[in-house]
Amino acid sequence: MNDSIKQYVENDKKIIFISSYPKSGNTWLRCIISALLNNQDGKFKFDDLKKIGLFSRESHFKHFKNLQYQENGNLDFNFVSNHWIKAQQKINLENEEVKFFKSHSVRKISDRFFTDETVCLGFIYIVRDPRDVAISYTHHCGGNLDVAIDTMLFNEKNYSSRHKTNELISTWKYHLFSWNKFNTVPRLFIKYEDMLEDTKKILLQIMDFINNLVNSSISQDSNLIDSVLSSTNFNYLQSLERNKGFKFKEETNNVPFFRKGVSNQWKSVLSYNQLNLIENELATPMKHLGYLS
Repeated sequence: MNDSIKQYVENDKKIIFISSYPKSGNTWLRCIISALLNNQDGKFKFDDLKKIGLFSRESHFKHFKNLQYQENGNLDFNFVSNHWIKAQQKINLENEEVKFFKSHSVRKISDRFFTDETVCLGFIYIVRDPRDVAISYTHHCGGNLDVAIDTMLFNEKNYSSRHKTNELISTWKYHLFSWNKFNTVPRLFIKYEDMLEDTKKILLQIMDFINNLVNSSISQDSNLIDSVLSSTNFNYLQSLERNKGFKFKEETNNVPFFRKGVSNQWKSVLSYNQLNLIENELATPMKHLGYLS
């Protein structure tokens, strides 16, 4: 990790989450942050993503007593959710450096919090127009567009399963709401569309956020910034995936992970009824985010 970040050891909290609903640009954002923090020259490598792994994995919970598993071999979700905070406490105690984690989990379920101000240093949340999320979600799940839309809008029991652990994703609306309510730690909300339009501007915002959060001094050297941007643009990432593969993708189908990296695809893909359903159900947050007037 960048030496300026390594120097940060003063705070008991080390965890920074990069959170989003699936197919909202989380991996692209992690590519950018990985290139920025892990390489002095700012050149991204796929292996760098290992350093911003998924929090919800068996290894973070297997040291607890009385482990409970489901028939499919995954840890019992109630057991995991009851140990979310304790697992993060352990991570904070065992690390002197800042730890970035990816998450697609909702931030709150019932009386349990996925994370809170006692263990979390701050978070970055990336949000994407749900009309485009629906399309990307369909391609990567190999499913039906109507099913993807129905899942995003209404399936409060929508889980993702990886590393023998389940994450509760819930609906697009509740996911956004649950993280937006988390206002007791520093946070940075990013729109996927803004990243596409001006990646450099968003990169500088991220650098400022991290510098302020951990009292560090990540260099804003123009060569470093140019290297980060050139090695994490979609054309370059697509080339890397074609030539070397992308072993971090969740799906087992042959759909490329870095598929298009565009916005407003919904205009030519969604039917009138599909569009109407999404916009009616999500009118309030979409207006707040500027996706609807």
